[in-house]
Amino acid sequence: MTSFSRLYLNPQKRGGRKLLSNPQAMHAAVMAAFPPGGGNEDGRVLWRLDAQHPQYTLYVVSPREPDLTHVVEQAGWATSPWESADYDRLLGRLTLGQEWGFRLRANPVKNARRKGERGKVLPHVTADQQTAWLLEKAPRHGFEIRHSALGAPAADVEKSVPEVAVSQRDDVRFGRADQHAGTRRAVTLRQAQFDGVLRVTNVELLRSAMTGGIGRGKAYGCGLLTLQRVVG
Repeated sequence: MTSFSRLYLNPQKRGGRKLLSNPQAMHAAVMAAFPPGGGNEDGRVLWRLDAQHPQYTLYVVSPREPDLTHVVEQAGWATSPWESADYDRLLGRLTLGQEWGFRLRANPVKNARRKGERGKVLPHVTADQQTAWLLEKAPRHGFEIRHSALGAPAADVEKSVPEVAVSQRDDVRFGRADQHAGTRRAVTLRQAQFDGVLRVTNVELLRSAMTGGIGRGKAYGCGLLTLQRVVG
């Protein structure tokens, strides 16, 4: 059973501030919620932090229900434990052509290749570049971004605009241990949060994206796509 879990974090606690500021620490806390082998076939557990001050919400998608007791004790509220639901119920309701509101926090990057050299992964910098990255990725994951005609005929795609916004953009910096070298190195992860409306084009691919994630940086809070009913 795929599980979808939600937990509110307390920024007034020392543990809460640590998790909110360090994706490496958050990743460790999330993975500690499962016994060894608690992921799916490739060990995938997805998480995302939604920060809308003063509310900070941790979402986790996993192959089994997590035990987040330690996170509640260190970084949450005893009166507000985590909630988990059967995610398969939503996954089973997906059908071709449905439209959903969505949120995705991702690490949009490109592979800059030079002749005779190994490609270097570089982040997309501007909101336009990041949006173009998502539009290119979408079909591979079973959806397309709905377009708004803005007064033009609905069939006139060139005059329509995608219904998606880069609602947050930030660089997350943290230290990561290099076990082979026995040192720590600084990591900078450029993140973009997308909010918009999608249309289902391939049910199986979308289910796979919702449980396996989209793009890079999944261990550090990127890749989790969530859906909600379209309002209006």
